[in-house]
Amino acid sequence: MGDRPSAWGTGKDAEPPSVNRAAADSRRHLDASLRTAADVVPTSDSAQNVRLHLDVLGQAPGTLRASVGAEAPGGWTVKTSGPLTLASQRLPVQRTATVDVRVPAGTAPGTYTVRITAAANGVQSVRRVATVEVREAARCAGDGGEQCAVDLGGARNHDGTATTAASGEGDFDGSGWSYDGDLLPAAGPVVWDGVTYDAPDPSGTAANFVEARGQAMLLPAGSYGTLRLVGAAHHGPVTTGLTVRYTDGTTAELPVTVGDWAGSAPAGTSVALEMPHRIKRGQGVDGPPVRLFADSVALDATKTVRSLGLRNDPRVQIYAVTLG
Repeated sequence: MGDRPSAWGTGKDAEPPSVNRAAADSRRHLDASLRTAADVVPTSDSAQNVRLHLDVLGQAPGTLRASVGAEAPGGWTVKTSGPLTLASQRLPVQRTATVDVRVPAGTAPGTYTVRITAAANGVQSVRRVATVEVREAARCAGDGGEQCAVDLGGARNHDGTATTAASGEGDFDGSGWSYDGDLLPAAGPVVWDGVTYDAPDPSGTAANFVEARGQAMLLPAGSYGTLRLVGAAHHGPVTTGLTVRYTDGTTAELPVTVGDWAGSAPAGTSVALEMPHRIKRGQGVDGPPVRLFADSVALDATKTVRSLGLRNDPRVQIYAVTLG
């Protein structure tokens, strides 16, 4: 170090070598991922449309022209968007293709497979599989007037409650801790902050949460301006997204932050229910206090909702949903 600038490191011979003197990247590669890997529609006497999105990623010295094809069950029809031009120039480039699936009228309940292929000259093709489930129509639990407390009975897949008398019955966080079922409302309507929800059965080994596993939940068809949900996360607050799907084939991505059950409410949300303790497997009552959080997202009231897609993040647990 000196008290005046010097000429050290300023000569041409001090210039660091360029990292770009390596041979040009001549790799050719194609990959793809389904943005919507699962969807659900109700049983219906009319044909229904499902739109899937395939993100196609390609790399080549020049341009890749990728085609997308799909196969659906017998009697179904499927249409894909035109070829994708990936102007790579040695860098990875991504484009999105749409796959429109038409489910025939009268399709029986069940889970059906749609196989999608992305291909381009000089690279190995990529195959992905999506599922479309046909399920009995969702319904509102009770007559709530302008509010539809969604009956999530067919969608609940996780027992997150236990009691002091049976501390091993549930496991909310995967580590042996659960909500105290004796502190939760009984199955049926419950009102929090003026909103009526359909509370699940908190007793025994009944499934009382919807654990987010990348699935879609069927919603009662209707035009609504707001979707309200109650839920919580474990192992920290989780920023995630909900995919609202409408009957016209359009979708909306809605970001939400779900609070940690033992933490405070994230900005824009509120505490629906606070409980003084939780249950630890093999022990019983254990701290700290835990909560259920309420949040709401805006819907397009000019359209008819069909389903709600969840990201694949099992930390997120949905307790109840109400449309209004």
